[in-house]
Amino acid sequence: MPDRFDFLEFGDDKPAATAPPPPPVGTIEPEQSWKPLKLRAIEVIGDPGTGAGQFSLPTGIAVDQFGSLYVADSNNHRIQRITTSGDVYCIGKPGTAVGEMWQPQSVAVSPNGEFFFVAEAGTNRVQCFRFTGQSKGTVTGFKNPMGVAFDPEGRLWIADTGNGRLLRMNVQNGQYVGGFDHKAGFQRPISIAVDRFRQIYVTCTTGQNVIKFDTQGRKLSSLADRRKLAFPTSCAVDAMGRVYVVESEANRLHVFDHEGNSL
Repeated sequence: MPDRFDFLEFGDDKPAATAPPPPPVGTIEPEQSWKPLKLRAIEVIGDPGTGAGQFSLPTGIAVDQFGSLYVADSNNHRIQRITTSGDVYCIGKPGTAVGEMWQPQSVAVSPNGEFFFVAEAGTNRVQCFRFTGQSKGTVTGFKNPMGVAFDPEGRLWIADTGNGRLLRMNVQNGQYVGGFDHKAGFQRPISIAVDRFRQIYVTCTTGQNVIKFDTQGRKLSSLADRRKLAFPTSCAVDAMGRVYVVESEANRLHVFDHEGNSL
């Protein structure tokens, strides 16, 4: 089994731009003071099933620079790529061999849109594919990896959930170039997102929190310092620094500004 990803790099390890200071820790905001956002669905994609464009327990999603969606269709053991024109490509099939998948949890697309990476909890590995579906390599040694995300330098962050750590990888050679573990103040990281300042947002079901770190593992802030979260399972951050948190027990998507205030 290959133990490295063999293709062009996407960037280097130059320092990122200066990030905004972390917000002060305050009192927990009462839930009654939150103002629910009124969101309007533009389009609904898919329905339950096993066919192309249908899903069974979708657990992760990513968008490439061309607007194509990549969905981790976990119980169907595949990734579905959906283009802006509506074409659907099913990549992978159930199994544990290279190019097959078992319980994919998260997907991340490389900055140039050429490759995507899949965290597979069922096989304790991360696989790389070309966007057309060809397998490009596999890295093992994880325990129930649940999250993957790229940073601005094109390095891949991996939430190695069962081992309680985050790893930063150079995807050209499969070498680790950073990371930190539970000593930074988290347990069971299940989702990871990185903003344009290389600040890392880690979702932890243990402690029901989303914690923000710098690349050295220094804690910058915590959403649960100011409000209670109801079993957060995933997070994402947009170009404006807004943080989107899925709260499973509350059946809601919670949106925060870059200072941690509820929107």
